[in-house]
Amino acid sequence: MFGDPISATYNTAVKSLPAISRGPDSSVYRLDDSGVIYTLQLGHQYKTRNRFTARLTRDAIVPDPRDDEKNVAESNTVMFTVDTTNGALPADASLLAQMLVDWLTDANILKLVGGET
Repeated sequence: MFGDPISATYNTAVKSLPAISRGPDSSVYRLDDSGVIYTLQLGHQYKTRNRFTARLTRDAIVPDPRDDEKNVAESNTVMFTVDTTNGALPADASLLAQMLVDWLTDANILKLVGGET
C-alpha cells in the first residue's frame, strides 16, 4: 500500500493528498485546496488480463471565459493504465510503462492535448 498522504506537484506547488478510502483493490486520496479538488485513485484488478491504474482528477470553479460575471466548473482527468496478460513479468511491464513515461515530455503532452496524433 502507498504511504499516506501522497505528495504530488501541480505547477511547482507540492500538494499533500490524504487517503480518504482504502481497500484491498483500490485507494482514493483527496485534497480540497481552497475549492480546487485533487483526487488520486489507485487500483488494480486481476482477471484474464491484469490491469493497474492511476487516475488523477483536478476539479475547480473558474471564471467563464465567455461571461465575466459567471463561473463554470472545470474538470481535468489524467489516467495511466498498465494492462498485462496473466504470467507477464512485472519487470517487462515496468520497462514498457517507463518507456511511455519518458516519452511524455512537456512538449509531447502539449502536442497530444492539442490534438496531434
